Amino acid sequence: MREATRDVGAALARLQRASRVLVTSHAAPDGDALGSELGFAELARALGIAATIVNRDPHPASLAFLPGLETIRVADLPAGFEHDFDLGVLLECPDLDRPGFAGFGSLPLLNLDHHLENALYGEVNVVDEDAPAVGEMVLAMAETAGIAVTASMATNLYAALVTDTGDFRYSNATPRAFTAAARLVTAGAKPDAIAEALWEHNPARVVRLTAEVLATLELLAGGRLAVIACDRAMLARAGARPEDTENLVNIPRAIDGVRVAVFLKALADGAVRVSLRSRGDVDVQSVARTFGGGGHRNAAGCTLKGGLADARRALLAAVLPVVESS
Repeated sequence: MREATRDVGAALARLQRASRVLVTSHAAPDGDALGSELGFAELARALGIAATIVNRDPHPASLAFLPGLETIRVADLPAGFEHDFDLGVLLECPDLDRPGFAGFGSLPLLNLDHHLENALYGEVNVVDEDAPAVGEMVLAMAETAGIAVTASMATNLYAALVTDTGDFRYSNATPRAFTAAARLVTAGAKPDAIAEALWEHNPARVVRLTAEVLATLELLAGGRLAVIACDRAMLARAGARPEDTENLVNIPRAIDGVRVAVFLKALADGAVRVSLRSRGDVDVQSVARTFGGGGHRNAAGCTLKGGLADARRALLAAVLPVVESS
């Protein structure tokens, strides 16, 4: 089995041996995925290394403000792509399925992550489960390299940090998170502008979709479990996009008394994407693992085959005992 290290210096050393890197993250990218990618690519270029970001899925509307977002290619990896690069960099991907691509061929991989259950698939695996966000690890790489953190890099990495800590409300909002935030603000990140861009610039279609999804709300287990769902018809009626569902799971999580929130989203291929959020010591990562997914104790996800009804039954059978024992 390949070994892991927490030392970002190992990632930096491997990066500096490359000249053309492919950078990617998980499908349905969130703030940590996108912010880390953009920050990492800027770091690589500052070191004289060409960096290309390719994602399978587009960004959520709430993250459209990120500097450099227009440089990200949203596409499948073409045949023979590995000959165009000498290193693949996977950020916040606990396994090789998470990016959503068919594979990476013979391309050497650098794995930078903070998930406990990481599969250690890289030539170099830098995995630090205590990191509040992968963006914080990228910041540490830049500082180790002696690279000046620009305002654009600071903005992207602060967005990674603030989204993965739930606006500094989750259990990973540790002293390490706040000290990183302070360094990023010193480098030029503007918390007020980033917060406004993240939370106060929703397109009308997102508000319409939110209304559709919240109409499905169910409270179970004496009000401790909240379940919402989104089918393809809701997206069509709202004129919304699949990525517009980002953060909807956090709304039922905020209901007084709710310990676990579940969001089920029907995908175009007939599968169902499940997002799980919890409070306190309720471990939803264990539920996600039951279905081949993963994440963190209070924020996890998985994908189930079959329609919404079948996915709901299977998911509830796994999550109800966890809620009832909490």
